[in-house]
Amino acid sequence: MTRLARRLYAALLAALLIMAALALGVYQYHAQAQREQEQAAWIDLAGGWAEPAVQPLAEADAPPIQRLAWVGATLAGLLLVLAAAAYPVVRSLTRRLETLRDAVQAFGQGALQQRVPVQGDDEVADLARSFNAAAERIEALVQTQRQWLANASHELRSPLARLKLALELLDGADPDRAAQRRAEIARNIAELDALVEEILLAARLQAGEQTPLPMVAVELVALTAEEVAASGAQLQTSAAELYVRGDERLLRRALRNLLDNAARYAPGEPAQVHLRAQADAVEWWVCDRGPGVPAALRQRVFEPFYRLPGHAEHAGGVGLGLSLVRQIAHAHGGSVRCEPNAGGGACFVLRLPRLEPGCCSAST
Repeated sequence: MTRLARRLYAALLAALLIMAALALGVYQYHAQAQREQEQAAWIDLAGGWAEPAVQPLAEADAPPIQRLAWVGATLAGLLLVLAAAAYPVVRSLTRRLETLRDAVQAFGQGALQQRVPVQGDDEVADLARSFNAAAERIEALVQTQRQWLANASHELRSPLARLKLALELLDGADPDRAAQRRAEIARNIAELDALVEEILLAARLQAGEQTPLPMVAVELVALTAEEVAASGAQLQTSAAELYVRGDERLLRRALRNLLDNAARYAPGEPAQVHLRAQADAVEWWVCDRGPGVPAALRQRVFEPFYRLPGHAEHAGGVGLGLSLVRQIAHAHGGSVRCEPNAGGGACFVLRLPRLEPGCCSAST
């Protein structure tokens, strides 16, 4: 028998003992009252006088040891009946708690796939469901971190290897070759710097899931015009002012990543940017004339380090740009999706909650 079961039975026994003591006290009180009433009635019947020796023996005058034995026997019988009836319930409860304990121990030792069967609809079942939900969340986070570490290690290895080779070939090279090697080294260093910056930004956005980012009112028409002009894209909008609540630097980064993605897959073709106002939202449409994205892969392109088949490192990028766009959209209560572009190519649509014109003052 487990400690919990013993404690439950001890509590039941203590409750029975208290009930028995109270019952015995009440019994003694009524027995004394009955004796006094019978004595008074006997004296009245005897004409006001009676010898104690000839008074009738009341039923309440049974020896105390006999009454205690009767109470004890009754208590023992009740305890046996209660124990027999309570054992299945108590054992079922303790068995489920033991299963939960073993699962917690296994999970703590590294078995992240460990789950607990949910039985019943009581507090123990709620505890099992909470454990399973927490275990799934922790397992997903650990797997995500492992995937990030593996992918980041791979992506860092490539420019580092190219740097090492360029440095080895730099020694003894003629001036023209040396200049090419230096330019290649500069490109690899810039790629490493961009990769580290994107990894740090992704980590910041993940931390923002627990600590909300500071938000202010941001006017998107001017912001979009600035980024479009810097990238050589074309802007179409009929709105004079559109406001959203967010982090201006992160919103710029999201739009810039979409513009860079369009330029990477459709070089020589300026991207088309549409800024559209909905009833309760604002949408950025960044469209290109590249090869497009197959329907089966329109969700996968937002996964970290994912690149379309056939678009390897020579196309540029490390597969983090669109993943960061999705993280930035979620951090602002929005969403991002990929749609086919009429006539060929792809459109990436970033949707953000809209602020009313009268709510455009800065706020946290």
